[in-house]
Amino acid sequence: MRTRSTGQSRSTPCAARISADSGSPCASENRVRRAAPSLRPSPNTPKIAAKIGFGEGCMRDDVQFSGFLFKGKSALWRGHLLILFAFVALAMPRESADAAEGETPKKFVPYPQFISETKDAKPQDFGAKSDGRVKDAAAFEEMRSYILSYYDGIAVKHSFVEDGRTVDCVPIEQQPSLHSGKGGEKSELRPAPITRPITPPKPEKGAAAPGSTRAIDLTLKKGKRDAFGNELYCPKGTIPIRRMTLDDIMRFPTLRDFLRAGKWDDGSLDREGRTHPNRNNPDDSSTHYYARGYQFVDNFGGDGWLNVWSPTVAKDSMSLSQLWVVGSEGEGKQTVEAGWQVYPNKWGSDKAALFIFYTTKNYSDGCYNLECKGFVQIANNVYLGKGFTHYSSSGDGQWGFNLQWKRHTDGNWWLFYKGNANYIAVGYYPKSLFGTGTLASKATKIAFGGEDTGDASAKQMGSGALAADGWQKAAFLNFAFYIDTSTVSQWANLTKYESDPDCYTATINNIYGSWGTYLYFGGPKCN
Repeated sequence: MRTRSTGQSRSTPCAARISADSGSPCASENRVRRAAPSLRPSPNTPKIAAKIGFGEGCMRDDVQFSGFLFKGKSALWRGHLLILFAFVALAMPRESADAAEGETPKKFVPYPQFISETKDAKPQDFGAKSDGRVKDAAAFEEMRSYILSYYDGIAVKHSFVEDGRTVDCVPIEQQPSLHSGKGGEKSELRPAPITRPITPPKPEKGAAAPGSTRAIDLTLKKGKRDAFGNELYCPKGTIPIRRMTLDDIMRFPTLRDFLRAGKWDDGSLDREGRTHPNRNNPDDSSTHYYARGYQFVDNFGGDGWLNVWSPTVAKDSMSLSQLWVVGSEGEGKQTVEAGWQVYPNKWGSDKAALFIFYTTKNYSDGCYNLECKGFVQIANNVYLGKGFTHYSSSGDGQWGFNLQWKRHTDGNWWLFYKGNANYIAVGYYPKSLFGTGTLASKATKIAFGGEDTGDASAKQMGSGALAADGWQKAAFLNFAFYIDTSTVSQWANLTKYESDPDCYTATINNIYGSWGTYLYFGGPKCN
C-alpha cells in the first residue's frame, strides 16, 4: 500500500525550491555553473534554450543555463553540444502552461496570454498530448469555445502557481456563476455570509476515541510566494479559481465527460430497497463501487470530519471520500456533494484534491467546483481543486478536515470548511439553481463514505485497507451528523451500504461517543 509520511512532501523540481528573493525560475539552474572559468556562452544559446523551455531571461550573467560551450582547440565540443540542443528541442512536446502531476511549470503564463493562446489553439496543436482521447475536431472546438465563454467578461487581478497549477484571482462579481458572459442567468450575490455553521451534538458517555487526529490547513497565507515571485494569495474582493485549460479538458473525450467526470449516482438504495441505475450519462460506462453509510431523513444539511489518504488509482479511475446531501430519488434526484478526490485525469495529479459537485437532474447536469455556473464563492483564502499538504500514514499520524453543508432560511446551500481554525464560509449553491426540485426546500437523505470508479483491479478506496483493519489502517469519517429541519444538529443513524463487499467494505458505529457517529471504509482492490 502506498502512503505518504505525515507532513512530508514529495520532491519537487528545483525551480520550486528557489527563494522568493530570486524571483525567477532561472535560478534553479545555478547547479550547472561548476566549470565556469572554462566555459563561455554561445550567441545561439538563448534561442535554443527558449525552445527547450528556458526563456531568454535565463541567460543573465549571474544565472547561466547549460548554454556554455567549452573553449577548445577544436570546434568539436561546440558542434556536439549544438546538435544535442537541437535534438532535445525537437524531441520536446508542446510546452504546457501547467505541468503534469503537480510539477512546477517551466514558465508562468499571464492571464491575457492564456486567453490569446486559447483563441488561437487548433486541434493539431494538441494531437500528441491528448493521446487520441478527444472524440473529434468538433469536440475540440466545443472545449475551446467553452473556455472562452467561461472567461468572457472576467478581468483577472492576480495569478499564482501552486502544485504546478495556475490559480487566478477573480473579482467576486465576475465569477462564472455571476457574470453575464455568454449565456446563463445571474445568480444572487451575497457579499458576506449571513449564516453560521452548526456545531455537532454533545457526545454521549463512553466509546472513547481510539487516538488523536491532526487537522489540515488548506487556507492561502499572505507573504508566501511561488517560484515566479507571485504571492500565493488573493486580495479582498476576489476569489481564487483554479485555471481551466484545454490540457485539462482534453484528458476526456468530450466537454460533458470533463464536467461530470466520474459522477454517476450516489449508489445507495431508495426507501424501498431498490437501486436506481443512472441512464442520463450514457458516455460513462465505468463501474462504480461504494462503501458508505446513509440515512433517510428530512434535513437541512450535514457535517463530517474526513480522514485524508492518498490511494493508488489509475489515471482514468477515481477514488473519493465525501458527504452527500440528497433530495429525492430516481430521475428527480438532486445532490450537493463535497469531499476529497484522487482522480489523475481530472486534476492532472495523483494528489487528493478538495472538491464539490452538484446535480439538479440525476447527474445529467451539474459539474465540479466552479467549472460551470452554479456555486457562488465568497472566500478569498480557499480554492476548490487544491491539493492537500498532509496525508495519513498507516500506523502513524491521521490527518483530516471538516466539511459542512447547511441550508439557510433563504434556501441557499452553504459550504463550510474547517481545518485547524474556525469554520470558513466558502460559498453557496443558490436556491434558484434547484428550481422546483426537492433541494429548493430540503434534503431527504444524508450519506457519508467512499466511492470508486473504473477498473477495480487498478485502484484502492480510502487508505487501501478494509474497514475491519480499523484505527490507523483504514480510512474513516467521524463526527457525522445532520441538521434537522429545526436547524438543530443530530447524530446520524447510518445504514451500511457496500456495493461489492468482496472488494470494499464499511463498518458503521452509531454509538455517539467521543467520535459521535463514525465509519471506517475502504479496500485494496478487486482481484
